[in-house]
Amino acid sequence: MSSGAGSFLSFVAVLVSIANMLWSWHTKSQSAAADRVKKLEDRLDHVEDRQISLEGEFKHLPTKDDISALRIQLADVLGKVNGQENSISTIVRTVNRIDDYLREKA
Repeated sequence: MSSGAGSFLSFVAVLVSIANMLWSWHTKSQSAAADRVKKLEDRLDHVEDRQISLEGEFKHLPTKDDISALRIQLADVLGKVNGQENSISTIVRTVNRIDDYLREKA
């Protein structure tokens, strides 16, 4: 072999080596990116599952209209209880007067 052919083959060997190194670096970076994408997809799936679960739970919770209706009903109940309290206090006074009368008579 001539020295020109030997230097050409050396040059080609260096080029092939550089190309191989670049190809390895490129595929490694693609593999790392694919792994990161896979991890992100897994996290997204987990978040979607949690969101679906929470949406299912929120369907059972009362709305602001339900809470407002409960407040109105509670106010009505408190009004009725206060009315009954007044009636009961009147009955208590009457019973006390009857008791006093009966004690004085005895």
